[in-house]
Amino acid sequence: MIGPVQNEFHSYTLQMQRYLATQENRIAQLEKSLQLLREELTELRNKPPVHVGRIEYKFDQLKVETLEGTLNIGLNPNDLNQIDEFSINGTSPQVPYLFPEREAVIGQITQSIQGQMDDIITESERRAGRPIDSSYREFIKSDVARQLQQRIELYLDRTAPTERVNSQVDQVRDKVTEQIKNDILSAIGNFLTFSHKQTGGYNDNAV
Repeated sequence: MIGPVQNEFHSYTLQMQRYLATQENRIAQLEKSLQLLREELTELRNKPPVHVGRIEYKFDQLKVETLEGTLNIGLNPNDLNQIDEFSINGTSPQVPYLFPEREAVIGQITQSIQGQMDDIITESERRAGRPIDSSYREFIKSDVARQLQQRIELYLDRTAPTERVNSQVDQVRDKVTEQIKNDILSAIGNFLTFSHKQTGGYNDNAV
């Protein structure tokens, strides 16, 4: 017959066996992980080193295939964000110039500018002293077309109160058209100057 002391000793022995078995399993897993790490380290050491030599880019030989971004027409980039914040004499908000022919005038100015874009670009080429390739031409035309209506509305709403009369609608239209043409010429000039500085030269032969 097994006494209380023997029962307690037997139970303790079983607990110790289970504990030792658990520790052996953990040690085996750690040894396996350590072996895998050693193999990976050896593999990395045996790989030949990668040397990156000097990389040179000749920007003047790059071809322009796609152009992204914005050709800001004329004024500050903040102008379009602040159309509703202009003041007259710094005291009251600027009042939009609303008149019956407004939409028709916007359409006339748009048509006039778009019809003159080739001449405007040619004038920009003359001022810059170098040709603009076809990729730049299409980019400029597209970006100008995208901004035209908002720019026209901005200038119409800047019309002085003394000019907001029916008899001067044609003069206002011509004045806004001329302002936008000058803005576009200035924007193209700035664009070409920036491109020239960024690339170290302008690729006249790009397609």
